[in-house]
Amino acid sequence: MVFKLVHTANSVNDARLHLRVEHRQLCKISSREILLPSLAALTIFTVLLLRLPYRSPISNILLSAAALSSFYFYLRLRLGIRVPALMILCLLLSLALDGIGNRFGLFSIRIGFFPYDIITHFATSGLSFVPVMWLVMTLIQRYEYRLSLGLITFFSATTTFSLGAYYEITELLDERFFGGHRIWTR
Repeated sequence: MVFKLVHTANSVNDARLHLRVEHRQLCKISSREILLPSLAALTIFTVLLLRLPYRSPISNILLSAAALSSFYFYLRLRLGIRVPALMILCLLLSLALDGIGNRFGLFSIRIGFFPYDIITHFATSGLSFVPVMWLVMTLIQRYEYRLSLGLITFFSATTTFSLGAYYEITELLDERFFGGHRIWTR
């Protein structure tokens, strides 16, 4: 006698629910796990930004690759999130715009009606907003939270502005304590 398993709507839903519970347990993140990668990312970000225009382009590329790779591999290996190449490209392009402007002294010139500094601030904020928004939306979907698009956008924008503010603080620290001339006040 052979028994055949018949899938009913309830058995399929039970299996899906069981997989969701297992997935949540695998991806459960403790507060310590949030704190340690955040501090590591902040340290790498600070090291990358301090003395940015005064290092060789190769050093900047290697530091950028280290920062983005560590972030990518954490998301990929720990959370199972595949970051699209476009998101990484946006971050690389924003770093390149600033590095090129500092390297060639473009912040004191105008392109059309706008100084290069304003163009760079606007472009890097926009380029950084795209991956931040993607990551926030991905994490919200991954952990099955329900937030409106407006709230997701607000949270992404405030995160992007916070990163921009931190960048400006590191510029000031670089000028005041490390002898840089990034703010072009002299």
